[in-house]
Amino acid sequence: IGEKHAAEPDDAELVSLSKRLVENAVLKAVQQYLEETQNKTRQTDGSPVKTEEAASSSKNESNNDN
Repeated sequence: IGEKHAAEPDDAELVSLSKRLVENAVLKAVQQYLEETQNKTRQTDGSPVKTEEAASSSKNESNNDN
């Protein structure tokens, strides 16, 4: 049993990896969203994009998954 357990990641490691994956996915999604919205606003009227709202809404979504 000890050898098998040593070869498998423990719960804390899995939780840590899962959190990192979610955070990376959220960051990528926010970056992609910002790029797309900035490109659209540049094409239409050039007004600045509200980055705080985009970041906070994505963080809330990731917190709900946990």
